[in-house]
Amino acid sequence: MRISPLNLKILAYVLEVEGFNSEAALQRCGIESADDLQEEGAWVPLELFDRLMAAVIEETGDAAFGLVAGKSIALMRYGVLTPLVLATPCLRQMLDDIRRFAVLALERSEVELAESGATARLVVQPAVQNGLSRHFRLEQVATSSIQMLRFAGASHADIHHVTFPHTPSPEHEQRYAATFGQRLSFGQKECAITFNASLLDTKLPTHDPVAYVAAKTRADSLLAAMKAGSDMANTVRAWLLSAFPKQPTVAETAEHLGLSERSFRRHLSLLDTTHAELSQECQRLTAQRLLAEGKLPLKQIADALGFSSVHSFHRAFRRWSGLTPSDWRESRGGKPTR
Repeated sequence: MRISPLNLKILAYVLEVEGFNSEAALQRCGIESADDLQEEGAWVPLELFDRLMAAVIEETGDAAFGLVAGKSIALMRYGVLTPLVLATPCLRQMLDDIRRFAVLALERSEVELAESGATARLVVQPAVQNGLSRHFRLEQVATSSIQMLRFAGASHADIHHVTFPHTPSPEHEQRYAATFGQRLSFGQKECAITFNASLLDTKLPTHDPVAYVAAKTRADSLLAAMKAGSDMANTVRAWLLSAFPKQPTVAETAEHLGLSERSFRRHLSLLDTTHAELSQECQRLTAQRLLAEGKLPLKQIADALGFSSVHSFHRAFRRWSGLTPSDWRESRGGKPTR
C-alpha cells in the first residue's frame, strides 16, 4: 500500500508544533527535511510512514504520542479536509466528506460511520496496525475522531462507550481515560466509539455555506485531477483544466495525447463521451469553484473559462444548472456577483 507524502508532512509539523525536532525523526527515515515532502508529490510506501511514526515515538520518548498527535492544532494546517471540516453544516456531512475525500491522501478512509437506532458508531480502521509504530496510528485516528464529536457538541454523556483491540490494556491507560472518558474497554474485536446519534444532524454553529461550497468544489476538482490517467476521459479532463482559458480543439487534444484525431474520437466513443462534453464538464466544475470562492466578478470568471462574453457564460451556466451564475451562488449562501 502507498500513501500521500502529505501524511508524513503533517506528522513532521505536529512534532514542530509540540516542541520537538522533526528533522531528527525524518532523517532516521532517510528524509532530509520536511521540504522534501511535497503535498501533491508521488505517493510513498506505507512502511515509510510506519517508520516515521516509530521515529516520532523515539524522538519524543512518549509511547502514547499518538494521543497527542490526534488533537494537535498542527493537523489543521495542510490538506483539503480542514476547510471542509471547519465550515461543514453538520457532523454527518463532515463524516461523509472525510469518507469521500480520504482517497486524496490514503487508499481508503480510516473512519466509518455505522448507525443503529438512537446510537451511532465510528469504527476506526487505521492504515497502519501493529507495525514498528505499534498503536500510534490507531491512537491518532481515534483521538481525532473523539475530537470531531466534541466539535459537534458531544458531552461526556453523549459518548456511550469506546473500545480498543489492545491486549493487554496499555500501560498508559489513564491517558486513554483522559482522552476518551471512563467508559473504556480493551481486548475488543475493533476500535469503535459509540455515541448519541442525534449529534449527527445537529447544525454546527461554525457552518459557513460559502466557505463550505468553495472547499468542497476544490476537493472535487482535486479528486478529479487525482484520477486523471486512470482512463482516457480523466486524462482529457486534466489536459482541458490545465489549458484554461484556452479551449483546445479535438485535434489539439489528440496531438497532446499522441493520437490521431480519428483514434482519439474512437477512444472517447468507447467511453460514451465526447470532447465537447468533457470540455463543458471542466468549464462547469471550474465555474462552480470560482463562484463559490467569490473572489472574481462574473466578467473575469467568463474570461478565465474562455467564454467570449458574460452573456454566453450566463447562457451556458443556465443550461448546466438551471440557474444563472448569481442565483446559483446565492442559493448556496453567497452574495450575488456582478
